[in-house]
Amino acid sequence: MRDKIINSLIVILVAAGLVMTFTNKDSGTDLMSTGFDNLKYYTVLSNIFAGIVAIPALFTDRKPVKALKLMSASATSVTFSVVAFFLGPLYGHINLYRNANLLFHLIVPLITMFDYITLKGTCKEFKYTLISAVPTVIYGCGYMLNILINGIGGEYPNTNDFYLFLNWGWRVGIIIFLCIVILTFALACILRAGNKAFLRKSE
Repeated sequence: MRDKIINSLIVILVAAGLVMTFTNKDSGTDLMSTGFDNLKYYTVLSNIFAGIVAIPALFTDRKPVKALKLMSASATSVTFSVVAFFLGPLYGHINLYRNANLLFHLIVPLITMFDYITLKGTCKEFKYTLISAVPTVIYGCGYMLNILINGIGGEYPNTNDFYLFLNWGWRVGIIIFLCIVILTFALACILRAGNKAFLRKSE
């Protein structure tokens, strides 16, 4: 029952967030674009991933699904951490927790993190923390490849470098990308450690 409630909530909140995101008409405000152009953002994709993973989790607790849960929780926790501890202090948390971003920057990530930490019978092998960084690696490679092929483009928000990673050149951009991959791995380790601590306490 616990799993069905949490996973149903994730699916519903992600669906609601997507409706709000795709109907947004204010381009370039609060880390959002207009309509389906929002699919370029890591935040939106990581939350969609969490929603997709929650669907099979409604019906099964098999090991592959639990591994995917760690991956999705790690991905959404990157969004949560960057907004809460970096972008929020710079631009104001209130500005970044409006409308769909309240769900995608805060509520869904917190639920996915709580879900994994309190999940029983999770994947205990260390390798799954490494695998959890794969979605971030794929996204980052796609981001950089798009710029290599199509160029940076115009001014923000109408640019392929919408995260401004290359503001200081390719070397710094690649370093930023690697730091985010390491952050994803570190958050996966924290989630795994939190789950192990929870399971020991509940025994």
